[in-house]
Amino acid sequence: MPVNQNESAQQGYIGEYMAAFERTESFGLKAPPRVLVAKDCVDPDSTLAVLLDYFDRHTPEELVGQTAAMNIALIPLLLEATGVPFQLTLGWIELDGKSKWQHGDDAIRRFMTERLSAWQREGVPFHLWLTSPACEIVDVTFAMNLGWAKNRDECARLVIYKSARSSLGDPVYHPTLVGEDFFRQTGLLIEFDAM
Repeated sequence: MPVNQNESAQQGYIGEYMAAFERTESFGLKAPPRVLVAKDCVDPDSTLAVLLDYFDRHTPEELVGQTAAMNIALIPLLLEATGVPFQLTLGWIELDGKSKWQHGDDAIRRFMTERLSAWQREGVPFHLWLTSPACEIVDVTFAMNLGWAKNRDECARLVIYKSARSSLGDPVYHPTLVGEDFFRQTGLLIEFDAM
């Protein structure tokens, strides 16, 4: 029996997401718990409300270039408001048929070895988004990180939500690592101990 495009895309993202857990651990990084569910668990309306509230608490200029910090800050806010335990996902995308932020294991190794000097030299050559336990994608990069949205309505239009069951169309997501540990181990995310 032939596989339809939606099934192929769904299996593609889920397969790549599970491989990203393996890759994360193969680099000696701590991966978050692997939780997969078969049914969509994101309510796009309540999730969007949390994202827009976060947007409203900042100026567009404050959000530009804050990809990692913003996504990491959104995880507990979304969990509290929606009950969905999103995972930070690092990877690359295909947009309009072109690869953006594509990288392989060599780039990950380079950042793990060179740490802050790699971040200073290369910036953030990765794309970041959040993935639900049902492999739904929530991407706020175009809505917040690039400064394209100047108001709440523009932000709402630019937030990307994709169900793994209907993941066709731009952008196409390719996860390579899961969790925050890559940012800790490469020196981009610093945690201060409470005194």
